[in-house]
Amino acid sequence: MKRLKQKIFVYLCFLFIISIFSGVYALLIYLGKADSEIGAFNTVTFILGIVAFFILGFLAGNTAQRNGLLEGLIAALIVILVTLVLNFFIQVPFVAKSFIKTASFLTSSALGGIIGVNFRSLFGAREE
Repeated sequence: MKRLKQKIFVYLCFLFIISIFSGVYALLIYLGKADSEIGAFNTVTFILGIVAFFILGFLAGNTAQRNGLLEGLIAALIVILVTLVLNFFIQVPFVAKSFIKTASFLTSSALGGIIGVNFRSLFGAREE
């Protein structure tokens, strides 16, 4: 039960981080401090996504304190699968650019998981 609560907390942290990134970027666009052209928008959201998925992997690996690569990949796969299902229902096409983004996010999360297991657990002692 404790492990499930920790995993839910990791995903809630991820949603919170995405919300903060989105809010700050939207505010910067609104104030005219950031470029709102589609090319710049795609680049910035891609970079913010990589950072957010790295943090997701880091938290997942840090929570598990073992198998960081696997924990980071699983955490990212869950988020990506939910996103792909939602995109399917709202009929967003899956193109080559989407595949590159997905692979980059998975790699970033896996790297975060590998690094996360090497730090002392943020959530206390691990459950054996």
